[in-house]
Amino acid sequence: MLRRPSFRKHRVHEDKELQLTALVDIMVTLISFMLVTAVFVKMASLDLNLPEESKKTPVSTQKKHSTPSPPGFRLVISISEDQIDVFNDRTSLGVFRKDEKGSYNFTELTSILRQLKKDYPEEKSATILSNSSIHYNILVSTIDAVREGFPDISMDEL
Repeated sequence: MLRRPSFRKHRVHEDKELQLTALVDIMVTLISFMLVTAVFVKMASLDLNLPEESKKTPVSTQKKHSTPSPPGFRLVISISEDQIDVFNDRTSLGVFRKDEKGSYNFTELTSILRQLKKDYPEEKSATILSNSSIHYNILVSTIDAVREGFPDISMDEL
């Protein structure tokens, strides 16, 4: 007895098409949504005004008989792991150590900076020195305290 022929062999094979319409619709919607919302995203940044290059003549080009000018005010704030130091070039004006909670006393720092601004009203520049291990929020808080009276801030690493 012969076997009955299989129906699978005689099935008509249709060419299958990949339906991309739904995928394209979703991609168009997602891309347009991202473009529209990207306009409203704003990066937080700090605007720092760097001090301008000094217009003074170098010491080597000055005449030998001229008297040296008196030293000016140069505000330097040094942030280390355990304290913040405030200097007038190399003269210490204040040291602010961390309290028992591990935070710096920015109110005292602000008060000494206000006093310095009263003493030197024409001065606008300050230099902040910090280690690379200092947390970002401490650095930003220091910049905010300094920027009140000294808007031209330059930064460097210790």
